[in-house]
Amino acid sequence: MRTLLMLLCLLPGLAVAQKNDTAGGTGTAPAPPAVSSSTSAPQPCPDDASALAGTGSALTCTCPEAGSAHQAVWGSGPYTADSAICAAALHAGAVSRRGGAVTLRILPGQSRYPGSTRNGVQSTTYGSYEASFQFDGVQAATGPQPCPDDMTAYAGSDEKLTCTCPAVGSPRGAVWGTDTYTADSAVCAAALHAGAVSRRGGEVTLRMLAGRPRYPGSTRNGVQSIDYPDYGASYAFLGVSSGPQVCPDTMLSYENTDETLTCVCSGEAVARGTTIWGSGPYTGDSNVCRAARHAGVVPVTGGSVTVRMLPGEPRYAASSRNGVQSMAFGDYGSSYRFEGAQNITAAAPVQAPVADSLRRTGRVSLYVTFRTNSADLDISAAPVLQQVRDALQEDPALRLRLIGHTDNQGGPTVNVPLSQRRAQAVRVWLVQNGIAPDRLLAEGRGQNEPIADNASEPGRALNRRVEAVRVE
Repeated sequence: MRTLLMLLCLLPGLAVAQKNDTAGGTGTAPAPPAVSSSTSAPQPCPDDASALAGTGSALTCTCPEAGSAHQAVWGSGPYTADSAICAAALHAGAVSRRGGAVTLRILPGQSRYPGSTRNGVQSTTYGSYEASFQFDGVQAATGPQPCPDDMTAYAGSDEKLTCTCPAVGSPRGAVWGTDTYTADSAVCAAALHAGAVSRRGGEVTLRMLAGRPRYPGSTRNGVQSIDYPDYGASYAFLGVSSGPQVCPDTMLSYENTDETLTCVCSGEAVARGTTIWGSGPYTGDSNVCRAARHAGVVPVTGGSVTVRMLPGEPRYAASSRNGVQSMAFGDYGSSYRFEGAQNITAAAPVQAPVADSLRRTGRVSLYVTFRTNSADLDISAAPVLQQVRDALQEDPALRLRLIGHTDNQGGPTVNVPLSQRRAQAVRVWLVQNGIAPDRLLAEGRGQNEPIADNASEPGRALNRRVEAVRVE
């Protein structure tokens, strides 16, 4: 296709040469037109610079008013020689939509041409191409350049790239994977998904990685990424604290493998988990943390589990174990079971990583401790509160509603105001530690929204919590 375009660009010049020969010329080829002239106005720009490839020359020409934004452009400066000149000029900021004069310089070929979206023009990524051009007089940007749309131009390398993402209302482009993303995932949408930037945008640093056999999707920070199987190149963001790996809701991303995954079930995840099928093995789409409680490898307050993937089973029997009822199911194509010893002795509720939970689900239960029947924070609450503060500092757009909850001891007349005071105590601590008051709301709901059985002390411990919910 590109060769055809170059031939079409050359045809008018060939026709002129033939016309001169038949008019009684000397038989020598006519001199090529001047590349630029200081004594006459620049001529209209050609469609592309293919005819100048390899010359190292410069061309001054004029672009018409708008109308060229949707023509094909490859790269982000330099551009491939067969890119539409005036669309590339608009992309580079060398002209506005009103058009104008530009000067472009022919350069050698490049090994890659990363695509990007700038000034309303979307350029496309391309690999090695034999000739290129860029525009003179475009003010050189200081610091990191805008991020490319994706990283396919860097596939096969281990390069590190620092670039900037713009502020966004809603991220553009598809994303595949979690923490490690396919090379063709939209960079800035993936950065928001990973928590490397907030919706205000900012600078990110990412490193190219080898391909992965699978890319599990997830929902974080308002961005939904997609599951994908084997893909030949990937990238990850540097400087993003991931903390302990939280168990996925299900094991569907690992089906048809024999992999083993070690992850953490928070007390909240065990209590809130949804349907499971089977009695060990469990169907691949069974809720992991709820199944872990059913299998007896974690107490009701949560803990670490090891999950091994297995082939599918023709049937999955129902049973009731450790206070969890599983359901029966017929043939299902993937399954898993838990490895390791039984662990049903309840301790303090396992805290879900705060920043990760807020990114993934928009909410997290904070298991901060208070003195009995009091809103006075215990010193042991500090590590969890520091996680909340850090999440707020890392994302200046994040606002939280803090909702206090209690167990059922003492009755509603005591528990509703107590839960309100406890939520307010968390708010006060965060304000005293550098968070603006207008980013935090506090309210109490007493014993009205339990997530576990109040008949046992472990269940009551899970119900005594301050829930942090993202405010959009």
